[in-house]
Amino acid sequence: MPQSHSTTSTSSLTDRTRAVVTALTDLRPPPTAAPPTGPTARPAPTRPAAVPHPPAPTVPTDGQPVVTQPGNRGTRAPATRACSRPARALAPAPAPGSAPGPAARPAPAPGRPPRRPVPDGVDGVDGVDGPAGCPADARGAWLRFAPVQPLFRARAAQRLAVLAYHGVTDPRSFGAQLDRLRRLATPVSLTAVQEAVAERRPLPARSVLVTFDDADRSVLTHALPALIERDIPAAAFVISELIGTERPFWWHEADFLARHGGRARSLDCGHPSQLLRRLKAMPDPDRRRSLQELRVSADRRPPGQEQLTPADLVALREGGVAIGNHTQGHPCLGRCDDATVRAEITGAHEALTRWLGEPPIAFAYPDGGHDVRAESVLQELGYRLGFLSDHRLGPRLPSHPLQISRLQVDSTTSTRRFDTILSGLEPAYRRWRGQAA
Repeated sequence: MPQSHSTTSTSSLTDRTRAVVTALTDLRPPPTAAPPTGPTARPAPTRPAAVPHPPAPTVPTDGQPVVTQPGNRGTRAPATRACSRPARALAPAPAPGSAPGPAARPAPAPGRPPRRPVPDGVDGVDGVDGPAGCPADARGAWLRFAPVQPLFRARAAQRLAVLAYHGVTDPRSFGAQLDRLRRLATPVSLTAVQEAVAERRPLPARSVLVTFDDADRSVLTHALPALIERDIPAAAFVISELIGTERPFWWHEADFLARHGGRARSLDCGHPSQLLRRLKAMPDPDRRRSLQELRVSADRRPPGQEQLTPADLVALREGGVAIGNHTQGHPCLGRCDDATVRAEITGAHEALTRWLGEPPIAFAYPDGGHDVRAESVLQELGYRLGFLSDHRLGPRLPSHPLQISRLQVDSTTSTRRFDTILSGLEPAYRRWRGQAA
Protein backbone atom coordinates (compact mmCIF):
# COMPACT_ATOMS: atom_id res chain seq x y z
CA MET A 1 0.00 0.00 0.00
CA PRO A 2 2.72 2.63 0.76
CA GLN A 3 4.38 1.89 -2.54
CA SER A 4 1.07 2.33 -4.39
CA HIS A 5 0.40 5.65 -2.63
CA SER A 6 3.89 6.93 -3.56
CA THR A 7 3.37 5.93 -7.17
CA THR A 8 0.02 7.71 -7.29
CA SER A 9 1.46 10.94 -5.79
CA THR A 10 4.39 10.91 -8.20
CA SER A 11 2.06 10.40 -11.13
CA SER A 12 -0.19 13.27 -10.01
CA LEU A 13 2.81 15.57 -9.57
CA THR A 14 4.12 14.61 -12.99
CA ASP A 15 0.77 15.36 -14.59
CA ARG A 16 0.59 18.79 -12.94
CA THR A 17 4.17 19.63 -13.96
CA ARG A 18 3.44 18.58 -17.52
CA ALA A 19 0.33 20.77 -17.56
CA VAL A 20 2.26 23.81 -16.29
CA VAL A 21 5.04 23.31 -18.82
CA THR A 22 2.51 22.96 -21.62
CA ALA A 23 0.73 26.14 -20.54
CA LEU A 24 3.97 28.12 -20.35
CA THR A 25 4.89 26.82 -23.79
CA ASP A 26 1.61 28.19 -25.09
CA LEU A 27 2.69 31.65 -23.88
CA ARG A 28 5.82 31.53 -26.03
CA PRO A 29 5.69 34.03 -28.93
CA PRO A 30 5.85 32.45 -32.38
CA PRO A 31 9.40 32.26 -33.79
CA THR A 32 10.31 34.91 -36.29
CA ALA A 33 10.98 33.34 -39.67
CA ALA A 34 14.08 34.47 -41.57
CA PRO A 35 13.21 36.74 -44.49
CA PRO A 36 13.49 35.05 -47.90
CA THR A 37 16.51 35.98 -49.94
CA GLY A 38 17.65 35.52 -53.51
CA PRO A 39 15.98 36.11 -56.86
CA THR A 40 13.37 33.44 -56.22
CA ALA A 41 12.19 35.00 -52.99
CA ARG A 42 8.44 35.41 -52.89
CA PRO A 43 7.04 38.74 -51.66
CA ALA A 44 5.70 38.78 -48.16
CA PRO A 45 1.90 38.60 -48.01
CA THR A 46 0.19 41.84 -47.21
CA ARG A 47 -1.56 42.10 -43.89
CA PRO A 48 -5.14 43.34 -43.72
CA ALA A 49 -5.71 46.72 -42.20
CA ALA A 50 -6.35 46.48 -38.49
CA VAL A 51 -9.45 47.82 -36.86
CA PRO A 52 -8.64 51.23 -35.38
CA HIS A 53 -8.15 51.34 -31.64
CA PRO A 54 -8.73 54.34 -29.42
CA PRO A 55 -5.67 56.60 -29.55
CA ALA A 56 -3.18 56.42 -26.73
CA PRO A 57 -3.34 59.16 -24.09
CA THR A 58 -1.58 62.33 -25.15
CA VAL A 59 -0.88 63.53 -21.63
CA PRO A 60 2.05 61.76 -19.94
CA THR A 61 1.67 60.42 -16.43
CA ASP A 62 4.38 60.86 -13.83
CA GLY A 63 7.11 61.58 -16.33
CA GLN A 64 5.84 58.89 -18.67
CA PRO A 65 6.42 59.50 -22.39
CA VAL A 66 3.44 59.45 -24.71
CA VAL A 67 3.86 56.16 -26.59
CA THR A 68 1.60 54.82 -29.29
CA GLN A 69 0.22 51.48 -28.14
CA PRO A 70 1.36 48.42 -30.12
CA GLY A 71 -1.17 47.43 -32.75
CA ASN A 72 -2.68 50.91 -33.00
CA ARG A 73 -2.51 50.92 -36.81
CA GLY A 74 -5.84 52.59 -37.30
CA THR A 75 -4.63 56.12 -36.59
CA ARG A 76 -1.83 58.24 -37.96
CA ALA A 77 -0.11 61.04 -36.14
CA PRO A 78 -0.72 64.39 -37.82
CA ALA A 79 2.17 65.58 -39.94
CA THR A 80 4.27 68.32 -38.46
CA ARG A 81 6.84 70.56 -40.04
CA ALA A 82 10.47 69.58 -39.92
CA CYS A 83 12.85 71.11 -37.43
CA SER A 84 14.22 74.48 -38.40
CA ARG A 85 17.25 73.93 -36.19
CA PRO A 86 18.74 70.94 -34.31
CA ALA A 87 17.42 72.16 -30.97
CA ARG A 88 13.79 72.17 -32.09
CA ALA A 89 11.69 69.68 -30.09
CA LEU A 90 9.21 68.84 -32.82
CA ALA A 91 8.30 65.74 -34.79
CA PRO A 92 10.05 65.21 -38.17
CA ALA A 93 8.00 65.53 -41.33
CA PRO A 94 6.60 62.28 -42.80
CA ALA A 95 8.74 60.52 -45.37
CA PRO A 96 8.02 61.52 -48.99
CA GLY A 97 5.77 59.10 -50.76
CA SER A 98 4.30 57.62 -47.62
CA ALA A 99 0.86 56.24 -48.23
CA PRO A 100 -1.87 58.24 -46.55
CA GLY A 101 -4.96 56.70 -45.16
CA PRO A 102 -6.23 55.21 -41.92
CA ALA A 103 -4.15 52.03 -42.24
CA ALA A 104 -0.81 53.80 -42.69
CA ARG A 105 1.81 53.25 -40.01
CA PRO A 106 4.13 56.16 -39.09
CA ALA A 107 7.72 55.42 -40.04
CA PRO A 108 10.19 55.25 -37.14
CA ALA A 109 12.58 58.14 -36.70
CA PRO A 110 15.96 57.72 -38.43
CA GLY A 111 18.34 55.68 -36.34
CA ARG A 112 15.62 54.69 -33.91
CA PRO A 113 15.32 50.92 -33.31
CA PRO A 114 11.92 49.23 -33.41
CA ARG A 115 9.96 49.62 -30.22
CA ARG A 116 10.48 46.78 -27.79
CA PRO A 117 8.79 46.01 -24.48
CA VAL A 118 10.49 48.06 -21.80
CA PRO A 119 11.47 46.12 -18.68
CA ASP A 120 9.51 47.13 -15.63
CA GLY A 121 11.05 48.93 -12.73
CA VAL A 122 10.88 52.51 -13.92
CA ASP A 123 8.22 54.70 -12.44
CA GLY A 124 6.02 56.15 -15.12
CA VAL A 125 7.91 54.73 -18.12
CA ASP A 126 5.75 52.25 -19.98
CA GLY A 127 4.40 51.10 -16.68
CA VAL A 128 0.90 52.48 -16.66
CA ASP A 129 -1.97 50.90 -18.49
CA GLY A 130 -3.65 52.48 -21.45
CA PRO A 131 -7.39 53.06 -21.77
CA ALA A 132 -9.76 50.13 -21.52
CA GLY A 133 -10.04 48.38 -24.87
CA CYS A 134 -6.41 48.96 -25.90
CA PRO A 135 -4.27 45.95 -26.95
CA ALA A 136 -2.83 45.62 -23.45
CA ASP A 137 -6.31 45.08 -22.03
CA ALA A 138 -7.05 42.57 -24.79
CA ARG A 139 -3.91 40.69 -23.78
CA GLY A 140 -4.97 40.80 -20.15
CA ALA A 141 -8.37 39.37 -21.04
CA TRP A 142 -6.66 36.48 -22.82
CA LEU A 143 -4.22 35.87 -19.98
CA ARG A 144 -7.09 35.60 -17.51
CA PHE A 145 -8.12 32.35 -19.18
CA ALA A 146 -4.56 30.98 -19.47
CA PRO A 147 -4.14 27.56 -17.82
CA VAL A 148 -1.50 28.95 -15.45
CA GLN A 149 -3.71 31.73 -14.07
CA PRO A 150 -5.06 29.53 -11.20
CA LEU A 151 -1.49 28.66 -10.19
CA PHE A 152 -0.46 32.32 -10.22
CA ARG A 153 -3.58 33.25 -8.26
CA ALA A 154 -2.82 30.62 -5.61
CA ARG A 155 0.76 31.88 -5.30
CA ALA A 156 -0.42 35.50 -5.08
CA ALA A 157 -2.55 34.59 -2.05
CA GLN A 158 0.69 34.32 -0.09
CA ARG A 159 2.15 37.59 -1.44
CA LEU A 160 1.64 41.31 -0.79
CA ALA A 161 0.18 43.29 -3.68
CA VAL A 162 0.82 47.04 -3.49
CA LEU A 163 -1.09 48.83 -6.26
CA ALA A 164 0.41 52.07 -7.62
CA TYR A 165 -2.09 54.44 -9.25
CA HIS A 166 -1.46 57.89 -10.73
CA GLY A 167 -4.78 59.59 -10.15
CA VAL A 168 -8.30 58.50 -11.12
CA THR A 169 -9.56 59.37 -14.59
CA ASP A 170 -12.43 56.86 -14.69
CA PRO A 171 -14.29 56.82 -11.35
CA ARG A 172 -16.72 54.10 -12.47
CA SER A 173 -13.97 51.71 -13.51
CA PHE A 174 -11.99 52.55 -10.37
CA GLY A 175 -15.03 51.70 -8.25
CA ALA A 176 -15.36 48.34 -10.01
CA GLN A 177 -11.71 47.61 -9.23
CA LEU A 178 -12.25 48.43 -5.56
CA ASP A 179 -15.33 46.18 -5.48
CA ARG A 180 -13.19 43.39 -6.85
CA LEU A 181 -10.60 43.98 -4.13
CA ARG A 182 -13.30 43.69 -1.48
CA ARG A 183 -14.38 40.32 -2.90
CA LEU A 184 -11.03 38.77 -3.76
CA ALA A 185 -8.45 40.38 -1.46
CA THR A 186 -7.78 41.77 2.00
CA PRO A 187 -7.21 45.55 1.84
CA VAL A 188 -4.65 46.70 4.40
CA SER A 189 -3.46 50.13 5.52
CA LEU A 190 -0.01 51.67 5.49
CA THR A 191 0.00 51.42 9.29
CA ALA A 192 -0.74 47.69 9.08
CA VAL A 193 2.25 47.18 6.80
CA GLN A 194 4.44 49.19 9.15
CA GLU A 195 3.31 47.17 12.17
CA ALA A 196 3.90 43.89 10.33
CA VAL A 197 7.47 44.97 9.58
CA ALA A 198 8.10 46.18 13.14
CA GLU A 199 6.69 43.02 14.74
CA ARG A 200 8.12 40.66 12.09
CA ARG A 201 4.61 39.30 11.59
CA PRO A 202 3.38 38.43 8.07
CA LEU A 203 0.32 40.24 6.80
CA PRO A 204 -2.92 38.29 6.19
CA ALA A 205 -3.27 36.23 3.04
CA ARG A 206 -4.23 38.15 -0.12
CA SER A 207 -3.19 41.48 1.42
CA VAL A 208 -3.48 44.49 -0.90
CA LEU A 209 -2.37 48.09 -0.26
CA VAL A 210 -3.69 50.87 -2.54
CA THR A 211 -1.30 53.77 -3.20
CA PHE A 212 -1.26 56.90 -5.37
CA ASP A 213 1.84 58.62 -6.71
CA ASP A 214 1.96 62.41 -7.33
CA ALA A 215 -1.53 62.78 -5.80
CA ASP A 216 -3.36 65.16 -8.11
CA ARG A 217 -6.79 66.46 -7.15
CA SER A 218 -8.56 63.38 -8.54
CA VAL A 219 -7.31 61.52 -5.47
CA LEU A 220 -9.42 63.88 -3.35
CA THR A 221 -12.43 64.28 -5.66
CA HIS A 222 -12.77 60.75 -7.11
CA ALA A 223 -10.65 58.27 -5.17
CA LEU A 224 -11.43 59.35 -1.60
CA PRO A 225 -15.24 59.03 -1.84
CA ALA A 226 -14.93 55.58 -3.46
CA LEU A 227 -12.46 54.42 -0.82
CA ILE A 228 -14.59 55.69 2.07
CA GLU A 229 -17.72 54.05 0.65
CA ARG A 230 -15.97 50.67 0.60
CA ASP A 231 -13.92 51.18 3.78
CA ILE A 232 -10.61 50.64 1.97
CA PRO A 233 -7.51 52.43 3.33
CA ALA A 234 -4.85 53.85 1.02
CA ALA A 235 -1.71 56.00 0.86
CA ALA A 236 -0.86 59.03 -1.30
CA PHE A 237 2.69 60.19 -2.03
CA VAL A 238 2.85 63.91 -2.78
CA ILE A 239 5.30 66.32 -4.42
CA SER A 240 5.70 68.97 -1.76
CA GLU A 241 6.66 71.99 -3.89
CA LEU A 242 3.38 71.70 -5.86
CA ILE A 243 1.10 71.68 -2.81
CA GLY A 244 -1.08 74.81 -2.72
CA THR A 245 -0.10 75.91 -6.26
CA GLU A 246 -1.53 75.76 -9.77
CA ARG A 247 1.69 74.56 -11.36
CA PRO A 248 1.50 71.54 -13.67
CA PHE A 249 3.72 68.52 -13.22
CA TRP A 250 7.02 69.17 -14.94
CA TRP A 251 6.51 66.30 -17.43
CA HIS A 252 3.10 67.72 -18.43
CA GLU A 253 4.68 71.14 -18.80
CA ALA A 254 7.58 69.87 -20.93
CA ASP A 255 5.26 67.98 -23.23
CA PHE A 256 3.04 71.04 -23.73
CA LEU A 257 5.96 73.38 -24.35
CA ALA A 258 7.56 71.04 -26.88
CA ARG A 259 4.30 70.86 -28.81
CA HIS A 260 4.05 74.66 -28.89
CA GLY A 261 7.42 75.57 -30.33
CA GLY A 262 9.63 75.10 -27.28
CA ARG A 263 13.27 74.38 -27.97
CA ALA A 264 16.36 73.63 -25.93
CA ARG A 265 20.00 73.31 -26.87
CA SER A 266 20.43 69.91 -25.23
CA LEU A 267 17.46 68.35 -27.02
CA ASP A 268 17.82 66.91 -30.50
CA CYS A 269 15.14 66.75 -33.14
CA GLY A 270 12.63 64.02 -32.57
CA HIS A 271 9.03 63.29 -31.81
CA PRO A 272 7.71 65.09 -28.71
CA SER A 273 6.85 61.70 -27.22
CA GLN A 274 10.59 61.03 -26.92
CA LEU A 275 11.30 64.36 -25.26
CA LEU A 276 10.53 63.06 -21.79
CA ARG A 277 12.83 60.11 -22.17
CA ARG A 278 15.67 62.42 -23.09
CA LEU A 279 14.91 64.77 -20.21
CA LYS A 280 14.84 61.90 -17.71
CA ALA A 281 18.17 60.63 -19.05
CA MET A 282 19.91 63.97 -18.44
CA PRO A 283 21.80 64.93 -15.30
CA ASP A 284 19.37 66.85 -13.14
CA PRO A 285 21.01 70.29 -13.68
CA ASP A 286 20.75 69.80 -17.45
CA ARG A 287 17.11 68.79 -17.13
CA ARG A 288 16.26 71.90 -15.17
CA ARG A 289 18.14 74.12 -17.61
CA SER A 290 16.42 72.52 -20.60
CA LEU A 291 13.02 73.03 -18.98
CA GLN A 292 13.79 76.69 -18.50
CA GLU A 293 14.84 77.04 -22.15
CA LEU A 294 11.59 75.38 -23.23
CA ARG A 295 9.63 77.87 -21.13
CA VAL A 296 11.42 80.87 -22.66
CA SER A 297 11.14 79.73 -26.28
CA ALA A 298 7.63 78.25 -26.39
CA ASP A 299 4.83 80.14 -28.14
CA ARG A 300 2.37 79.55 -25.29
CA ARG A 301 2.46 78.93 -21.60
CA PRO A 302 0.91 75.70 -20.32
CA PRO A 303 -2.48 75.96 -18.60
CA GLY A 304 -2.50 75.89 -14.84
CA GLN A 305 -3.26 72.70 -12.94
CA GLU A 306 -4.90 73.08 -9.56
CA GLN A 307 -3.02 71.03 -7.01
CA LEU A 308 -3.89 69.79 -3.55
CA THR A 309 -3.62 72.18 -0.61
CA PRO A 310 -2.32 71.51 2.92
CA ALA A 311 -5.96 71.38 4.08
CA ASP A 312 -6.66 68.75 1.42
CA LEU A 313 -3.82 66.63 2.77
CA VAL A 314 -5.39 66.74 6.23
CA ALA A 315 -8.78 65.77 4.74
CA LEU A 316 -7.22 62.81 2.94
CA ARG A 317 -5.54 61.62 6.11
CA GLU A 318 -8.78 61.90 8.09
CA GLY A 319 -10.51 59.87 5.35
CA GLY A 320 -8.08 56.97 5.71
CA VAL A 321 -5.49 57.96 3.10
CA ALA A 322 -2.03 58.19 4.67
CA ILE A 323 0.29 60.88 3.26
CA GLY A 324 3.81 59.97 2.19
CA ASN A 325 6.89 61.68 0.79
CA HIS A 326 7.48 61.74 -3.00
CA THR A 327 10.34 64.29 -2.87
CA GLN A 328 10.20 68.04 -3.30
CA GLY A 329 10.13 68.32 -7.10
CA HIS A 330 10.05 64.76 -8.48
CA PRO A 331 13.52 64.57 -10.05
CA CYS A 332 15.15 61.38 -11.27
CA LEU A 333 17.22 60.64 -8.18
CA GLY A 334 19.68 58.54 -10.15
CA ARG A 335 20.58 61.68 -12.14
CA CYS A 336 21.07 63.89 -9.08
CA ASP A 337 24.18 64.53 -7.04
CA ASP A 338 24.33 63.63 -3.35
CA ALA A 339 23.40 67.11 -2.15
CA THR A 340 20.32 67.26 -4.39
CA VAL A 341 19.13 63.83 -3.28
CA ARG A 342 19.32 64.91 0.35
CA ALA A 343 17.68 68.29 -0.29
CA GLU A 344 14.80 66.74 -2.25
CA ILE A 345 13.95 64.29 0.52
CA THR A 346 14.53 66.49 3.56
CA GLY A 347 12.75 69.48 2.01
CA ALA A 348 9.60 67.47 1.40
CA HIS A 349 9.92 65.81 4.81
CA GLU A 350 10.00 69.15 6.63
CA ALA A 351 7.07 70.56 4.63
CA LEU A 352 4.86 67.52 5.25
CA THR A 353 5.74 67.54 8.96
CA ARG A 354 4.74 71.20 9.16
CA TRP A 355 1.41 70.69 7.35
CA LEU A 356 0.36 67.43 9.03
CA GLY A 357 1.78 67.97 12.51
CA GLU A 358 3.67 64.68 12.36
CA PRO A 359 6.51 63.34 10.21
CA PRO A 360 5.71 60.96 7.35
CA ILE A 361 6.87 57.37 7.69
CA ALA A 362 6.68 56.23 4.05
CA PHE A 363 8.47 57.24 0.87
CA ALA A 364 7.92 56.42 -2.81
CA TYR A 365 10.95 56.70 -5.09
CA PRO A 366 9.99 59.28 -7.75
CA ASP A 367 11.61 57.38 -10.62
CA GLY A 368 10.46 54.01 -9.38
CA GLY A 369 13.92 52.54 -8.86
CA HIS A 370 15.87 52.12 -5.66
CA ASP A 371 18.61 54.62 -4.82
CA VAL A 372 21.17 53.75 -2.14
CA ARG A 373 21.83 57.39 -1.24
CA ALA A 374 18.11 58.05 -0.85
CA GLU A 375 17.72 55.01 1.41
CA SER A 376 20.52 56.30 3.62
CA VAL A 377 18.76 59.65 4.02
CA LEU A 378 15.44 57.92 4.72
CA GLN A 379 17.03 55.86 7.49
CA GLU A 380 18.44 59.01 9.08
CA LEU A 381 14.98 60.62 9.05
CA GLY A 382 13.31 57.57 10.59
CA TYR A 383 11.30 56.33 7.61
CA ARG A 384 9.87 52.86 8.05
CA LEU A 385 8.68 52.04 4.50
CA GLY A 386 9.93 52.77 0.98
CA PHE A 387 8.12 51.79 -2.23
CA LEU A 388 9.45 50.98 -5.68
CA SER A 389 7.56 50.82 -8.99
CA ASP A 390 8.95 47.55 -10.32
CA HIS A 391 5.62 45.90 -11.26
CA ARG A 392 6.06 42.92 -8.96
CA LEU A 393 4.36 41.23 -6.04
CA GLY A 394 6.23 41.19 -2.75
CA PRO A 395 6.38 38.96 0.34
CA ARG A 396 3.70 39.36 3.01
CA LEU A 397 6.52 40.20 5.40
CA PRO A 398 8.76 42.61 3.45
CA SER A 399 12.39 41.59 3.84
CA HIS A 400 13.60 45.06 2.78
CA PRO A 401 11.13 47.59 4.23
CA LEU A 402 12.61 50.47 2.21
CA GLN A 403 12.41 48.48 -1.04
CA ILE A 404 8.82 47.22 -1.24
CA SER A 405 7.62 46.21 -4.69
CA ARG A 406 4.50 47.63 -6.31
CA LEU A 407 2.21 46.75 -9.22
CA GLN A 408 1.40 49.55 -11.65
CA VAL A 409 -2.29 49.90 -12.50
CA ASP A 410 -4.60 52.54 -13.87
CA SER A 411 -8.20 53.42 -13.11
CA THR A 412 -9.12 52.55 -16.72
CA THR A 413 -7.72 49.01 -16.56
CA SER A 414 -10.36 46.41 -17.42
CA THR A 415 -11.40 44.02 -14.64
CA ARG A 416 -10.07 41.01 -16.56
CA ARG A 417 -6.63 42.52 -16.90
CA PHE A 418 -6.88 43.75 -13.31
CA ASP A 419 -7.22 40.11 -12.22
CA THR A 420 -4.07 39.06 -14.09
CA ILE A 421 -2.13 41.96 -12.55
CA LEU A 422 -3.24 40.99 -9.04
CA SER A 423 -2.25 37.37 -9.62
CA GLY A 424 1.19 38.37 -10.92
CA LEU A 425 0.67 36.63 -14.28
CA GLU A 426 0.57 39.82 -16.36
CA PRO A 427 3.74 41.26 -14.76
CA ALA A 428 5.54 37.93 -15.24
CA TYR A 429 4.40 37.77 -18.85
CA ARG A 430 5.64 41.30 -19.51
CA ARG A 431 9.04 40.56 -18.00
CA TRP A 432 9.32 37.36 -20.01
CA ARG A 433 8.37 39.13 -23.24
CA GLY A 434 10.93 41.84 -22.51
CA GLN A 435 13.66 39.22 -22.05
CA ALA A 436 12.54 37.32 -25.15
CA ALA A 437 12.68 40.49 -27.23
